[in-house]
Amino acid sequence: MMARPVHILLIVLALLTACGQAEVVAPSPSPESAIVPTATSTPLPLPTAPPTATPSAVPTPAPEPLTVWAAGDETRRDALTLLLADAAAAADVPVRIVSASSDAMIARLRVDQIDGRPPPDIIWGDGNDLAILRTMGLIRPVRQPVSADAALPAVITGASADNQQWGESIGAQGFLLLFYNKKLVENPPRTIDALIATARASTGGERVGLVAGWIEARWFSLWLDIKNGAMLDADGMPALDTPAVVAALELLRTVRRYGPTPPSTYDEGERLFRRGRAALAIDGDWALERYRGLTDTLELGIAPLPLTDRGTPASAPLTGVYLMYSAALDDQRLAQAEALAATLREPAWQARIARDLGMLPASIAALSDVAVTNDPALAAAAVSARSAPGIPPTHPIRCAWDAIEVELPSFLLGRRTAAETAAAMQRRALTCAQS
Repeated sequence: MMARPVHILLIVLALLTACGQAEVVAPSPSPESAIVPTATSTPLPLPTAPPTATPSAVPTPAPEPLTVWAAGDETRRDALTLLLADAAAAADVPVRIVSASSDAMIARLRVDQIDGRPPPDIIWGDGNDLAILRTMGLIRPVRQPVSADAALPAVITGASADNQQWGESIGAQGFLLLFYNKKLVENPPRTIDALIATARASTGGERVGLVAGWIEARWFSLWLDIKNGAMLDADGMPALDTPAVVAALELLRTVRRYGPTPPSTYDEGERLFRRGRAALAIDGDWALERYRGLTDTLELGIAPLPLTDRGTPASAPLTGVYLMYSAALDDQRLAQAEALAATLREPAWQARIARDLGMLPASIAALSDVAVTNDPALAAAAVSARSAPGIPPTHPIRCAWDAIEVELPSFLLGRRTAAETAAAMQRRALTCAQS
């Protein structure tokens, strides 16, 4: 039974040998029966390695866009988004922009922080936003701040705490101006005495001489600057029980006589001016568009704030506008964010910020650009911009502002003297600042 397979195998081997080539695949023989294969008459070519395939070029993935959250007024939001997109393109920085109001942005960031979601890479916002975001620990200090002589002091102050700057200075807003009704006032008053005289002469019947934010700290800062005072001392703590504060309170009482009968709110005063029933208004840049739209009842004039007792331009605080960097940015993405900020600080972009957004540029040099000088409101604000105080992102200044706004109503209603009011302001502010 076993002879047949061996016989067949011998026949097959003989046939293969006769053909001159042999390749056998078989189990390895034992050493005793090893068979040396017969050499072929024509050697087979040695096997060669297959050709190496040239790898296809793998495209470098595009960098992930930086997420930019832009907080701004609704009327300028589209212009702000376009400005940021154009500046990012010029800086070759890919961005994804989300715009909202400051309140909506801060609320969203609080929720995201609670839920553990990362913050945006860059935030465009004002000094109030910066103070909140710094307290929340969401932003990082600027690595290379611009020199102090290149930017408005107010915007540098508005970003500075703990010997560090927490935002790139881009612009300034929140400035006060002197508005006047050209139908009632031929020439705007240039001194505080002239302002009082004009307000007195314009008061009577259903008309008042002056409207303002009588119980607001921003306006009180103006009266205080006229009297050469400040809200904080050299150590950054409230300093409201001083002769300058008392003098500012007395000045406020004087100009208040020519406004609407107290108590009267800021909104009520604004309505009187819009309706042509107030000759003068000290109001902010945020009210400008509403005033400009009332050509039937208001022939609007815009002028700088009156001079101080020292003969210098009086000023109220400016609120800075900043690019703020997420504390979570790595070095590469931080460098991209810094490139965007550097672009926005260039003269052409500072001029566009003034032209498109209606705010003062942060750059002192840009104040002489035609985008500022040809705009009556910006030109008037620029008169005192270099000397305007800033609002630091610290606890004591907020305590001082709150104390002023709590105590002013009683003073204006005649329930306290100026000295008593200054002392009450200081007590309240210090209690707050030390808590």
